[in-house]
Amino acid sequence: MKAVYFKFKEHPGDFFRNTDIIILPNPQLDLENFLIQFLRHYQSDERVAYLDDLYKLLNNDFYNEDNKNEFTKLIGNKTKTEIKEEIQLVENNLKNEAYTNFYTLILKQKIEIIKDGKEQ
Repeated sequence: MKAVYFKFKEHPGDFFRNTDIIILPNPQLDLENFLIQFLRHYQSDERVAYLDDLYKLLNNDFYNEDNKNEFTKLIGNKTKTEIKEEIQLVENNLKNEAYTNFYTLILKQKIEIIKDGKEQ
C-alpha cells in the first residue's frame, strides 16, 4: 500500500502540529500520532494524561512510588484486566473524537490529502 500524506493548510496553533507534509498516521498502528494530529486539544486533554498514567500503572513504569500510590488511590485498586478495560474505553473515546475532528477538517478543507508525498 502506498503511503498517504496530508498537511494542514493553516498552522493549527500548537507545538505538535504544523503545515509540513507528513504521513497520515494509521490509528490502528500508531494511535498516539493519530491523536496528536487530530485530537483538538491533545496537549491539554486530561484524558491523554490519564491514559498515560493507566499505561504506567499497567506496565509498572511510574518513576515515583508516591505518584503511583496517588494515582492508585484516585482510580481505586484495579486488577490488570480492569486497567486494560479502562485503557480500551479511554482510547476508544479519544479515537472517536479524533476521527470526528479528522472528518470535520476534511469537510471544511482545512487539511489537504496528498498521495505519494506530492501535492495534487
